[in-house]
Amino acid sequence: MDARAFYDGLGYDYDLMVSWKDRLGREAAFFDRMLQEAGAASVLDAACGTGMHAAMFAGKGLRTAAADLSPEMVAMAKQNAKVADVQVDVRAAAFGELSKVFTDTFDLVVCLGNSLPHLLDDQALDSALADFARVLTPSGMLVIQNRNYDRVLRDSSRFMPLAARADGVEETLFLRITDFPRESSETVDFTIVTLKKRNGVWTQSPRSTTLRALRRKTLERALGRCGFGRVRVWGGYDMSPFDEGLSADLLVAATRADLTR
Repeated sequence: MDARAFYDGLGYDYDLMVSWKDRLGREAAFFDRMLQEAGAASVLDAACGTGMHAAMFAGKGLRTAAADLSPEMVAMAKQNAKVADVQVDVRAAAFGELSKVFTDTFDLVVCLGNSLPHLLDDQALDSALADFARVLTPSGMLVIQNRNYDRVLRDSSRFMPLAARADGVEETLFLRITDFPRESSETVDFTIVTLKKRNGVWTQSPRSTTLRALRRKTLERALGRCGFGRVRVWGGYDMSPFDEGLSADLLVAATRADLTR
């Protein structure tokens, strides 16, 4: 299924799949540093999902906006901002549409949660990155977080860590599986199988979508084509050096350098 249907189908389960308190706690120091480096007073979260990062930024007193192509995710992001009692300008927008939807610019744009791999070719990737540049202030900063696909492809790593949640009424397990159906290709099939146990009965809901396994060098070249400089990479939010054979994540920060490209 396409990305919109994939995330619309996840709905409420998306927030069950992620331990947000732990995740945001692990990431806080990294984002504080990026905000300080950028001198940021404003942030746009592209492909925001349920908006938990956007709510975190808004809680720091930043002018915050968020966008997602999925109507279900947009609705949940608005609800999460309301629960957190913060102001987030949440709008429906796919990659490449941000500069049409938002008239303001931002000091920091983030694209997290392995979202860019939904763009399956260079044309789509360049369109999204150029759009990020257009909504950034001069010398504004872009932060991207993807899986480390150099390692995923090398090792044919099929399984991500199991996520499990229970609330006393229902137990939920999330299996996240990557398949490699095409030889010598950087496109992979990503499946989330949601298993629920209620009143002793298990049900399952599988959802699959195609992703582009974006290698570090592919992303760096695209950033250069689209007007970004000072590209830095890390292997995680702890800012450990990126190791294509060991790192779980590819975390990238780049600065808008040239809007003429």
